[in-house]
Amino acid sequence: MEKSPVEILFGKRNFFEFLESLDQVAPERGIKTIREVIIKDSLGNEEKQRIRQYIPNSIKFTTVSTRELDRIASDKNHQGYVIIRTKQKSFLSLGFEQFKQNVKVGEGPILILDRIQDPGNLGNILRTAECMGVKHVLMSDRDTSPITPVVEKVSAGAVHHLQIYRVANLMHGMEYLKKNEYWILATDEEGEENIWETIPEATQMAVIMGNEGEGVKRLLLEEADYVARIPLFGSVTSLNVVVACGITLDRIQNVSR
Repeated sequence: MEKSPVEILFGKRNFFEFLESLDQVAPERGIKTIREVIIKDSLGNEEKQRIRQYIPNSIKFTTVSTRELDRIASDKNHQGYVIIRTKQKSFLSLGFEQFKQNVKVGEGPILILDRIQDPGNLGNILRTAECMGVKHVLMSDRDTSPITPVVEKVSAGAVHHLQIYRVANLMHGMEYLKKNEYWILATDEEGEENIWETIPEATQMAVIMGNEGEGVKRLLLEEADYVARIPLFGSVTSLNVVVACGITLDRIQNVSR
């Protein structure tokens, strides 16, 4: 019988964030996907016992040399921690029906991502979003980076604490949010600078961040309730989408303080 394809989860923070999330996600997306847990043999007994607390004895737990772990992880920066798991066709991604079931009134800020294509940017955005209190992330399923092991690693394990939805039409998601008392905010270089203090509280907000080169689609901008501009004071006229996301979420959260 042909074995299912596997993928490698690597990096200490990502490793433990995944293990700590196992009791929060469905088994078929969590514990049932684990084929083997592998760590470098120089780690102490206390660390090994800590890992054992998260996984049942039925899961293979192996210690190997750093050189062998380098080979297994294809020389990625594993930091001595690797999980081999069954490859998921749509890892961590839920659909529009689940979005409507899961997202309730007052659960903002909610993050909407329009065509984020670079895995590094996506991972950093997800890390930033989770740190800033986001629980739900709505993403377009076209022209968007998939949630790969690299995205997981860059996110520092944040993907394991977020509900991530991939949908064909972001407009439908925005319409649903508006019907459920959310206000939509987008950022654009032609937006207003002075609206930050007048927007609703973070729990009532959804934020759109756009493509690295083109920004938010014009159709989505037109549907937003607020279009804000982040004031810049240097010679460079634009921000990386990760930085812009962090500034925007921070300002929204500050409204509620």
